Amino acid sequence: MRSLDYQTRVLDRLDRYLTELVTAKAASDKVADVAAANPTIDIPVPDFTKVAWGAMGDAGQLPASRANIPFSPRADGIGRAVPNATLKVPTGGGKTFLAVNAVSRIMGRYQNSNSGFVLWIVPNEAIYSQTLARLKDRQHPYRQTLDRAAAGRVKIMEKTDRLDAQDVETQLCVMVLMLQSANRQTQDSLKMFQDRGDVHGFTPAEGEQEAHRTLLETIPNLAAYDLADSTVAWPMVKDSLGNALRIIRPVVVVDEGQKAISELAFNTLYGFNPSFVLELSATPKDVKAKGGANPRDARPANLLVEVTGRELDDEGMIKMPLNLNPKQGTDWKATLATALATLDRIDDAAKAHRADGGRYIRPIMLVQVERTGADQRDSNFIHADDVRDWLLTAGFDEAEIAIKSAEQNDLRQPENQDLLSPANRVRAIITKQALQEGWDCPFAYVLCSLAASSNQNAMTQLVGRILRQPNATKTGVGLLDECHVVTHHAGTRDVVTAIKGGLEKDGLGDLVIEVEGGDAIKGAATTRSLPRREKFT
Repeated sequence: MRSLDYQTRVLDRLDRYLTELVTAKAASDKVADVAAANPTIDIPVPDFTKVAWGAMGDAGQLPASRANIPFSPRADGIGRAVPNATLKVPTGGGKTFLAVNAVSRIMGRYQNSNSGFVLWIVPNEAIYSQTLARLKDRQHPYRQTLDRAAAGRVKIMEKTDRLDAQDVETQLCVMVLMLQSANRQTQDSLKMFQDRGDVHGFTPAEGEQEAHRTLLETIPNLAAYDLADSTVAWPMVKDSLGNALRIIRPVVVVDEGQKAISELAFNTLYGFNPSFVLELSATPKDVKAKGGANPRDARPANLLVEVTGRELDDEGMIKMPLNLNPKQGTDWKATLATALATLDRIDDAAKAHRADGGRYIRPIMLVQVERTGADQRDSNFIHADDVRDWLLTAGFDEAEIAIKSAEQNDLRQPENQDLLSPANRVRAIITKQALQEGWDCPFAYVLCSLAASSNQNAMTQLVGRILRQPNATKTGVGLLDECHVVTHHAGTRDVVTAIKGGLEKDGLGDLVIEVEGGDAIKGAATTRSLPRREKFT
């Protein structure tokens, strides 16, 4: 897997930060030793995470856009300082590639070990399944990166898997966990903190009373049996996954970090007593102090590096420009016909490219409708079945059409699970708003929004689904290096606003929307159109 210029920049910045952390922590630990040896003297121990961040700022190694945003210290469940850094990477920018390479560096440069535990937090089922599959696949570059970091001793886990202390001592254990599973209301109600028979070696033997007491004194936020329970004669730490994590002090990777900013999510993640927290997000969010609370209670993101949409386009990662054709007629079939004609032109270009020795591309059209439910077909609304019937009359066959909704998911059919396969035949995917984060199909070139202005928010969520470039490499063929949005009976200004919202949501707000028959609409953070890349040779 090729390493891109901006990815190298991100990882170089992380290397610099880890070096500063190691230096600052060594100095802080020395002060802590002196303070411990002189308990009657008030010797303040510096927060090494703040010192390291300050050194990065003094060296001009932090994003200029965050110059006025103060460092936000983090602490674990018992008050120890925790290094935290956020990588701002747009959708399609290879966040997982950066994450696995970051883990390799954190383990080697900061932890100085090739064994340990990584807790990989993801926001939803789709991303969970994708991440788990890629990390388990020994032939995938992501897994191979981890294998190199741990000399081939990698164990990919789910929360229900057996966990032994010896695994953590001898291997790099990576547990993929959904955010919902990590959040907790109370330890008693969460399975992660319930005693299990397959978590071994982290707590003392059942009869070692003093050892249990010492462990609880050392790590006070461990879950233990209630001492008021008459069946328990001494404090006893539970053999639970949650306790094991708090003892291990894992490295935590948070995918889509902007979704883990609630007090519940934040307290849960740092309650695992992490040794390092790395967040990846297209749109990091700063948590502000509520109401009249002390401004020091604010929690801005500690943004270490910022990648722009322009950088992705320069590397050929995304389809640009994004061409907008806002149709103003009342006949949705005419709008769909326009979108299909665009798809056909792209398909012709793809076939010619393949015949000329290029790679296989099968362009796909996403069609956004107003209704999808079996009992919601109404002549006043554009239904998925209406679009399906029209496409069949336009020359499609059943295998070329897939409906993705809450009630029907044709993409789960065995023949449709790999949309990039030459054996796959899907050319049109009909949905309302079911294709959101975690759905990745670089063959999607055209978004036909038939939902008019009544569902602009849903269209905002779909924009990013057509931006990824096949193989993350430009073809040099214009039609295969750009994408299209065709809309039905919606004002240009409203559509542009929705598309800009979608680009900003995916961290691509600095890119350009080309309006058919009009000027380019500049993104939120740019004042010029992007130059086209030279044709590949």
